[in-house]
Amino acid sequence: MQRTRRGLLGVGAAAAVGLSGCLGVEGVRYPDAADDGQPDATDGDDGDDDGEDGESDDEDQPDDDEPEPVPNEALAAATRNVVDDAVWFATEYPSAVETYRDAVREVVAEIDAVRDAADANDAVSGEMADRLDEAGRAAAETADDALEPHFHPGSRIRSRTERHVGELRTFAPRGDVDRFLEELSRMRRGFAAVGTATYVDEAFSREPIHNRLLRRLLFPLPDAGPERRRIQSEAFVELGLASRGFSAFAHEPYDDEEHDRSRIPRIYGNAFEEARREELRARLGPIPRPEDRTEELFVAFATRPEAGNSPSQTFEGWAYELDSTPVYVQRYPDAATASDRLDEALDAASTEGRAPIDPDATAAGSDFSGNATAGGDGGNETAGGSEKSTYQGPTRWHRLYHHEAEGERYGFDEHAGVQYGYVVQAGEFVLATGFSGDAWEERTGWQGRLADGWVVV
Repeated sequence: MQRTRRGLLGVGAAAAVGLSGCLGVEGVRYPDAADDGQPDATDGDDGDDDGEDGESDDEDQPDDDEPEPVPNEALAAATRNVVDDAVWFATEYPSAVETYRDAVREVVAEIDAVRDAADANDAVSGEMADRLDEAGRAAAETADDALEPHFHPGSRIRSRTERHVGELRTFAPRGDVDRFLEELSRMRRGFAAVGTATYVDEAFSREPIHNRLLRRLLFPLPDAGPERRRIQSEAFVELGLASRGFSAFAHEPYDDEEHDRSRIPRIYGNAFEEARREELRARLGPIPRPEDRTEELFVAFATRPEAGNSPSQTFEGWAYELDSTPVYVQRYPDAATASDRLDEALDAASTEGRAPIDPDATAAGSDFSGNATAGGDGGNETAGGSEKSTYQGPTRWHRLYHHEAEGERYGFDEHAGVQYGYVVQAGEFVLATGFSGDAWEERTGWQGRLADGWVVV
């Protein structure tokens, strides 16, 4: 297979509770490794005691307030991170970057005001430098409030402010108006540059997305080294958040300074356009359940086309031509609602056991019937997805099949076809993937780049 990181993670990746790209662009600081796409799963219990002495008056009574276990908690946490970040890009990103640009404009306006005062009085002072220091620090705080934790612009604004203000404080006491104004001009040019739409589109990119959302889509990435770099550089992910009318590509950007434009791949259209969404919904049969649904997310994993080839060999075409593997995600208000919707889908179709979709785990721990050998008959979960404590491994998905109106194999114009795929509940989510006219046991390696995605935990 493409890599062995899932095998190295072993059973720990799925058993752990609380589990959840970019060319260097000036002004972007990525989170530490601890926040590198790591899911954030909490149980919501702060552990406070009701009694003043730390003992409960009802200690002999059963605790009816204990939270219900989250079905497939590791997968739920990782999915929640992906969906939450996608929703942020769809809803809050436009206002966040505009807040950033407004903050930078205020610094530029303050620089202009200081320059006007210096010109009018033919004098400079340390108080002028202090004004600009305060303006820069306020802008950094505003920018961080708007864009963190998705992007981290504040450190760049602060360092730029400190550099210029330091020079201003050197020459102000000397009364060197000319040098003071020269530094003001440099400071203004620098701040004006980082407030442009071009800078924002590169430093805080939404097309393509290559911040922590890309890493969350590829969770869990290796900590460091060439394997991590390979996975990130080769990933090409489509996102279509139908519930918000938003779509985007997620991948590392191409370096147009290293490669001539004719040697950089061109992708036509938008990610997961309406026709493809409808096609996938039809393929999924009874799984799409709009009642009570709060988000509907389409994701597809493919290999990022290479740059630098000759123009005749450089990819130019539509995203669907990249042979991607789709994932369908539905979010509901809570796990109980998600469980009900999954039950409805299962009742409307047929199932044959459960199996993980991780190609490494499948090869090591399941037979071709879809029964996990480490866990018995593969049917020890509830419809909602909770498992017996004896099974510790990657998430096992329902192997579901349903009849569709038209087949895609022999006699498709005469006989109804069958779609085979996988579906599972994880917390408040219902996920589906791997739907095809080919039966499970008649295809191997169908995951493709999905093997690097978060859904195989």
